[in-house]
Amino acid sequence: MLEENQTYTVNGDGSLSIKGEDGKTVKYVKESDLVAVKVQVKDKEGEVSSLQASLATATAKYDTSHQDVLKERAAREQFEKDAKDAVVFKDKVTELETELAGLKTSSGEMATKLTEQLRNQLKTTFKIADDKLEGKALPDLENMASVLQLAGFVPGAANYDGAGGNGGGPSNLEGKNPLALAEMGYAKDNK
Repeated sequence: MLEENQTYTVNGDGSLSIKGEDGKTVKYVKESDLVAVKVQVKDKEGEVSSLQASLATATAKYDTSHQDVLKERAAREQFEKDAKDAVVFKDKVTELETELAGLKTSSGEMATKLTEQLRNQLKTTFKIADDKLEGKALPDLENMASVLQLAGFVPGAANYDGAGGNGGGPSNLEGKNPLALAEMGYAKDNK
């Protein structure tokens, strides 16, 4: 560059502006001003670094909070699903409770019938008096029957011929014709 083609201007702040041949203006400043600008730039760089660190911290907090929100949403969705399932289970429990009540009723009826049958069996088979069986529950009656059987008590023989099971066996009747058998039957009735 030639100095004669260049034009320069002294600015009010002490800087110098030179216009080159290409028409561009270059500004030259005092070194003290340049140092001040450099200090300000360093301060701004420090602020930028501080802001970037704050931004990173805020981003981390945001990410953590976002994850917490996603977890809460998932938990809420699971809760809503479980609540729908709970309604189904509640209906099933109600149905099962009704069925159980019916089974308890029929079980009670069957236990009452079984108790009466066992009481009647003990009265007729083992000739136990009513007053000894009165007020006994099913387990008590079952124990009595079990003890009687284990002790070897034999039920009384059935009395179909009216002779009380004595002397009316088949050996007495063998070889007799029907007329003789009928006479024996009438003779016993007239006694």
